[in-house]
Amino acid sequence: MMLKRFVSTCVFLLLAVSHPAAVRAAQDEPHDLKIFSGEPRLVIVHGYSTSTHWWAFLQHKIDRYMRGPNGRVVEVQLCNKGGTPIAKWMNVETGVPSDAWQRRFRPMIQSEKGKRPVIVLAQQSLQWAFTDRAAGIRNDRDAQRIRRGADVIEQYGQRILDDGAAAVFVAMHIYKISMEPEIGNERLALAELMRRKPKGIFSGPDVWEPTSKQHPLAFDRDRVHPNYIGAEMMAHYWFASLLEHDGLEVPAWSRQEMEDAIANKPLGITRARDAFAQLLRDWQITRRPSRQTAGSQTPGGNRGLSQRVLDRYDKDGDGQLSQEEQAAFDRARKKRSEQTDRPNR
Repeated sequence: MMLKRFVSTCVFLLLAVSHPAAVRAAQDEPHDLKIFSGEPRLVIVHGYSTSTHWWAFLQHKIDRYMRGPNGRVVEVQLCNKGGTPIAKWMNVETGVPSDAWQRRFRPMIQSEKGKRPVIVLAQQSLQWAFTDRAAGIRNDRDAQRIRRGADVIEQYGQRILDDGAAAVFVAMHIYKISMEPEIGNERLALAELMRRKPKGIFSGPDVWEPTSKQHPLAFDRDRVHPNYIGAEMMAHYWFASLLEHDGLEVPAWSRQEMEDAIANKPLGITRARDAFAQLLRDWQITRRPSRQTAGSQTPGGNRGLSQRVLDRYDKDGDGQLSQEEQAAFDRARKKRSEQTDRPNR
């Protein structure tokens, strides 16, 4: 046994000298790790305003599935920012991460180094990836933009891995009535990337198809953002996708929860902030404050703000307005008031 261990050590040292990159890969082979292994994991949901709610629904499902005797085993946290698909989180030409990425996203990943693996669930979009927001993949014959979209997603996923994540799961945008068929066609770019078999980057669920079938029922009054029903749907499909990645059966109760939400239509008419906050309390789920806003006081004018206002002015996506964000909102409100009061000539 000692001789065998000595030989293994010599082989490893020889590889380390001749092929250091290969050895690092062998040592740090975290990309194929299991999510539901029973070991601690941090799951970060990374996206924009469509992810404001479903991350907590996913946490609720994971807790029901595998909560251990000592509490939560897999923790889900949100790092989102309104109006920020991939092309706003990073420069798609250079690959340089944005300031928000460097201040908020990267620290969330790197703070877990040596503690537990980080798995990123990227609920993302290719809006602005082709210069103009409305530009997108026109159809399944638009080969150039399909390849370009795949390149952008791959670059984005690789940056996340470079920051220390163990694996990245990517899903594209939910149904978006005002930007079809380009939004639905984003899935073509993800499929192209999966054909390349990128290491550490996996496909998440297709949430476009199910949400397209439940429009506008699963959407807020703006018909763009998911409401309670939409959040339950997104959480179910993500939960199922992660279980299937681990080779596990999806429990029937998860789909039943989604079907019950769809059937109980009155619960789904709004993304009301107070109602969501109550759910978090009931489920004992806490969203971590970002480093930027931790310890800051919530401005007095924050209470009762609509989700639409938060999506526009809550730039760091922490669910409240900082003093700077509140000031921007107050300036815009004052300007609108002045325009309204100005006499017609």
